[in-house]
Amino acid sequence: MIVIIITSSIINVNGQSEEKKLIIEENIEHDGPLWYSVSCLKISCPGLALEIDNNGEIFYQENNHRLEWGGVLEKGAIVSVFSDSDLSNEDIEIDSIIVTNQSLVENIDLVDSVPSPGNQIDFQKIITEDHCFLGNCNVELRGKNRGIEFIGILGNNSDKDSIQIYGEPGDAIVISNIIGSEHIKMEIWKRNNSVKELITNNILDKENFFQYPKESELWIRVVSDSNEELYPYKFDIYRNNQSNEDGNSGELKVPWDNGEPLNYEISWYYESYITESDTNGDAIQFQIGENMKASLDCLTSNEYVDFELFLVDYLGVKENITMANGNCPEIIETNDDTYSIEVWVKSGTTSRWNISFSPLRSFDGELFSDAPETKWLDIPDERWSKVNLDLETSGSLHSGDNIDIFWIEITDINGSKIYLEEIVKTEVNYTIQEINQETGVLVNTSNGEAIVLPNGNHTLRIERRASAEIEISYTFKLEYLGEYEEPEIEDYEDLSWMFNDFYIFIGILMLSPLMLVLFWNRKRIFYHNTISSEINFHDREKLIRIRERISEQLSVKQKDVEMINSALIQLGESPWSSINEIWGEPELRHMTEQIEICTWKVSTEEKNILLGLKIFDQDWEISSIRFNYPEGSKLSIIDVTPNFISKGDEIFLDTLSKNSQLFISISLEGKSAKLALELSGLVENLPLVATPNKLIVWD
Repeated sequence: MIVIIITSSIINVNGQSEEKKLIIEENIEHDGPLWYSVSCLKISCPGLALEIDNNGEIFYQENNHRLEWGGVLEKGAIVSVFSDSDLSNEDIEIDSIIVTNQSLVENIDLVDSVPSPGNQIDFQKIITEDHCFLGNCNVELRGKNRGIEFIGILGNNSDKDSIQIYGEPGDAIVISNIIGSEHIKMEIWKRNNSVKELITNNILDKENFFQYPKESELWIRVVSDSNEELYPYKFDIYRNNQSNEDGNSGELKVPWDNGEPLNYEISWYYESYITESDTNGDAIQFQIGENMKASLDCLTSNEYVDFELFLVDYLGVKENITMANGNCPEIIETNDDTYSIEVWVKSGTTSRWNISFSPLRSFDGELFSDAPETKWLDIPDERWSKVNLDLETSGSLHSGDNIDIFWIEITDINGSKIYLEEIVKTEVNYTIQEINQETGVLVNTSNGEAIVLPNGNHTLRIERRASAEIEISYTFKLEYLGEYEEPEIEDYEDLSWMFNDFYIFIGILMLSPLMLVLFWNRKRIFYHNTISSEINFHDREKLIRIRERISEQLSVKQKDVEMINSALIQLGESPWSSINEIWGEPELRHMTEQIEICTWKVSTEEKNILLGLKIFDQDWEISSIRFNYPEGSKLSIIDVTPNFISKGDEIFLDTLSKNSQLFISISLEGKSAKLALELSGLVENLPLVATPNKLIVWD
């Protein structure tokens, strides 16, 4: 540990007559070499002084511009910087070599020169390896150095230090953070049984990249061109083992063949190295699902690195999205079939690359993906996010995204009883859908109320109610009420016979006033029945003609819109019960306290339907009908009579007046489908939705 104390006290230094201000003080915690340099960042720093107290042995320097000292200190030594003027630590620059508990220190004098070829003496080596996976360290390695800091010292002007770097052919070696006197020079050599060759006579860059040579050793040689003695030096060395690049005793290959794609649960950030002999390059595959948006940041140690990018679907088919200049795009947007993104990295020189992802769109559940808009065909796979019972789940419907389907897995043998709690109130509809486990058909639904789902896989459908351009965030929780238990049927003794006489007496007593009223109104009742029969006969005839007229007009190409409008208005003025009698049982029927909805197929082949709405005691304002298709293909609205405005799958009805009836003829176009509908609007200024749970099926 290095302790730095910054103070502004005024002390008398080393018996000098002038008073000096202490700027920096460092306590040395380890024995070993030390090199300390102080540079003035101003035009001049009057009285700038460096004092080394090596447990009583004092070394003192003073210069207005630059100070430098090198040597060997004992544990407990103190390094101090002073000045005469009002300087602070921001006015000076410190450069130093100080031994820490992470340092590898030269403990014996190293050989002066790289040994001759064939010399098999066991020389001192620097052995290091990065055990982190693509730049990501596990808990045991976190906080530890991935490389080694080596500190040595040249004992005199004729001393030289040579040390071998351990590695395997093709490894990437990085030498960086070289610190020491300007007289220190660092050479890189390689040698084998036949030759010894100088690679470079002085490395000067902040980072220096080398490929470990084939069938040779790599050596560092440190020399000095000064007559001064005791020159410490320091450098960091990092070795990337290319044979263990993927963390599983293998290297990254193009194309990716290292198993499942990487994911954000491991990291958003990845790093590795390419050596100049690796012409194939590196590849990583990162899991990112459909309709997602993310930023991509690619960094390299030099400009000679190229990137190729591919969107990969669930069948492994790749779509090339590479930029012409070989750089990474700043923003990535995936499509409906995307499962992952694959990045190829290639370089002609030994280089480092770094790739990081950042999501720009909210997750749906726990997956870095937009939830699918349809359910699975056979069984759910990793595209569908599974809802964890009793835990909050969040997601969003971005612009143009109207439906999210989540996976509900029920493991209880007898099924589970669940209900939905909407944690964040927002403009979406929730539908819990029970799926037949053998046929895959939708058999029951719930709008969030308690429902029993049998053992197996089921769906939660989330559908927007707001405008398609608005992004909606939602949060919900599926509450688990326990495993379903069938009620026990006990044996009971039938004692109803004991009350027979009482029932007969009460029945006669209750019917007595009715018999009296019927006797008094006998003439009116019989007369009214005669008139009602005539009216019913007239209504039946009229409704039959209306049905024939509408069916005939919808089956021809040139429709008489005025005739259809007139027929629909007459339907709206007819008795509701008579309409159901003449038109037959509706394909879809739904009744609430506020409204009754009926739908009939007028023409199966042409996909024409008649929609009837009976409004009860409250107005429906800003009302609209929306079609959706939980299964099968999608149909398109091609005609609406009366001429209401329609957009996409929605028909806007405006205000539905209380105690009224409205009939609408709708023509659709498309292949086989299963159609569901919902009516939404404001009732007494509160949003209300009527959603029939039955589907209209076209095969």
